[in-house]
Amino acid sequence: MAESDKVINAVMKATGESYEKATKLCTVAHEVVDECVTDDISVVAPPLVIGRLGCPVLDRLLLRLGDGQWQLPESVDVTEAELAEHLKLPIETVARYPLIGRWGLLARCMDRLMIRDEDAEQYLAMLDAWLATFGSDAEGKPSPYPVWSLPNRDAFEGWLLARLDILHKLGYPVRLANEEMDGVRGQQHMFVDGRRADLLMRFTQDCEIAAASDWLVVENKTTAVGIGALDQLALSVDWLRAEARQGKVHGLLIADGLSLEVERGLRERAFHYLSMTGIGYRKWVRLHSPLTPEPAHDATSIRYPANLSSRVLAAAVR
Repeated sequence: MAESDKVINAVMKATGESYEKATKLCTVAHEVVDECVTDDISVVAPPLVIGRLGCPVLDRLLLRLGDGQWQLPESVDVTEAELAEHLKLPIETVARYPLIGRWGLLARCMDRLMIRDEDAEQYLAMLDAWLATFGSDAEGKPSPYPVWSLPNRDAFEGWLLARLDILHKLGYPVRLANEEMDGVRGQQHMFVDGRRADLLMRFTQDCEIAAASDWLVVENKTTAVGIGALDQLALSVDWLRAEARQGKVHGLLIADGLSLEVERGLRERAFHYLSMTGIGYRKWVRLHSPLTPEPAHDATSIRYPANLSSRVLAAAVR
């Protein structure tokens, strides 16, 4: 995966840096923002502002800026308590819907590139030049921010099954169910209505969320998803419960970002969620795939959050 030459040339022109250095910074910056957005972190680094519609923290930020009597702090990269005080929101809300700004993006880029602290100013200039490429046009419309796609869900499923230790480390000590031990296929088990579950797993030991021999129904998507993905998971969980097998049945959705409606629905059903970023798949793809795959959408997919048109926000930060 790599940033476009148009963007890299703009950064080179603005900073005088070499093609190699600009390419490295731009590519890493894009990867960092992708990981934030798909891990449901709003990016507030004007003119790049990306967040899910309905996010209460981002909504409050834009609302407060709109009254003209309040200014954004120099950066949203402050403690949760400080941001809660600035926005007059409960700290629990700020913690649930995190933000990241240009300082946070810079720190992550420098860490990934192993840049020394004394070179921070040079890399901040390049980051700012990269961010500037997402500024508004003459009509006030922001330049689109494309989230780089992931390989299809079959590729992810194979990757996950070869690395179940990742789930163990994240608090899900499970194995793939099988016909010999469990009487069901772990992959694509068919229910009586013809519906198939992506993965059926069994917990191998007691843990915080389940007891040994409980079931885990996994629905996986390599796109951002809407309410349809929750419906699919819920139906699979309900059908497995109806089969009256020994052990409780739990649900896990793995996806590349959620709508707020899905997030709230997961909490209501006491289902679990892991993002493609949080599980490490985006990092693995970044390190092993030189190309950007074609997006593999289905009926549950939704668009990733887009760069918001917010002249007010950009002006406030200046």
